[in-house]
Amino acid sequence: MDAFSENYAENVEVSGSILASSSVKGSLKFVAPEMLFVFVPRPTSTLQIVLSSIDGKYSADASIELSEDQVGWVQLKVPTKYQSEFIKYLPNRLVAFVFVDSQDMFGNYVQEVYPTSWGEPVENQIKLFVNTSGGNPNITYKIASGDVVSRDCAALDDKYTRVYNHRCEFGSDDIASNLIVTISPEYDSLGKNYVIWTPDEQ
Repeated sequence: MDAFSENYAENVEVSGSILASSSVKGSLKFVAPEMLFVFVPRPTSTLQIVLSSIDGKYSADASIELSEDQVGWVQLKVPTKYQSEFIKYLPNRLVAFVFVDSQDMFGNYVQEVYPTSWGEPVENQIKLFVNTSGGNPNITYKIASGDVVSRDCAALDDKYTRVYNHRCEFGSDDIASNLIVTISPEYDSLGKNYVIWTPDEQ
């Protein structure tokens, strides 16, 4: 990984920024720094990676350069110096937010979010981990039929949440491989758009 930085601290503040990570179930019971998998849907020159533990104690930022032939599920290694703390986390307690800086059709900045898994992926159903200070976070998107769907996000059952605090799922909806998703902190509030990529077989 290029430009890698990380931090581990016992005393942390609650995050105030909006984040939206995408993941699928992987093969590991506990995370391993050499077993982070990212689904790269198309040739991509640079990935941005933000690792955050649910309790807020561990955080890391990195950018990584990819070659044109690195598409599909790509295995990455996190060069952590906090090995003993790192491997204690369950996969749903150490969240990888992997994205590409991009623009929408109007030239506005948008993040294209790539799915991740700890260990080789064992299914393709994606879940979003979201950080929001709103009381009724929800996602809105268009399904294959053209209908617009809204789904509520569920609060994570963890009293120690400091970064990600909600989980959003698409259920059995027939969704596109690159889906524009609006994440809103409250009903009828102004949301933030993301492009959410899904693995080939959803």
